[in-house]
Amino acid sequence: MSSSKLKKLMYIYDGWGNLVFPSPEVEKLAKTRADICADCSDNKSNVCAKCGCYIPAKCRAREDKCPLGKW
Repeated sequence: MSSSKLKKLMYIYDGWGNLVFPSPEVEKLAKTRADICADCSDNKSNVCAKCGCYIPAKCRAREDKCPLGKW
């Protein structure tokens, strides 16, 4: 597995872990990101049309970034 794929997998794992086991610090970050995603035209029923990620989990992946550079 390439390092970029492994990194992406780690982001996915982190995001879903934080969705299932929330912390106040991550929830604050997720709220800020989710507010940005809510107004994005690429938000298709909580799935990002650019990267295919489930937005509630992606917003909680602490090191991940928006594919459009919005956060």
